[in-house]
Amino acid sequence: MQNRWLRFLIDESLSPNVAQALKLVRYDSMTVTETFTDKARVLDPDIIDWCKDHDAVWVHADDKARKEHGKQIITSGIAFLWIYRPGGIMSAREELRLLSYVLPDFIDRLGAQPKRRHYRASAHGQSSRPRIHLQPVDIVRGKVKKK
Repeated sequence: MQNRWLRFLIDESLSPNVAQALKLVRYDSMTVTETFTDKARVLDPDIIDWCKDHDAVWVHADDKARKEHGKQIITSGIAFLWIYRPGGIMSAREELRLLSYVLPDFIDRLGAQPKRRHYRASAHGQSSRPRIHLQPVDIVRGKVKKK
């Protein structure tokens, strides 16, 4: 992932409108549905393999994927951005706001620290504009790594 412009595969756990909005501002983003047009149901191992073969970043909000496929994610060497949604709920607008905020920093971090490939983006706070965080995450334990 040497270049500044990455390809982002937006998982079905996020709104497909997010990928479309990111395309409008020149991010190379696509949904799983657009990518796997020949499959009715796409499994996480297929997504991981596709990301590996196409040097893409898997953007998802599925905590179960990280837990169930952690070993495959690590051995494949793919990068992923896990969108943490408190209570498992976040509107498409909030997903887009979160990604718009963290993607430039995420891209910079991947370039500066290529061995750190797994990140969690989250929004915290009760106000109408919660604070957004991007932190490296330990794929096996699901814990945020210390800086």
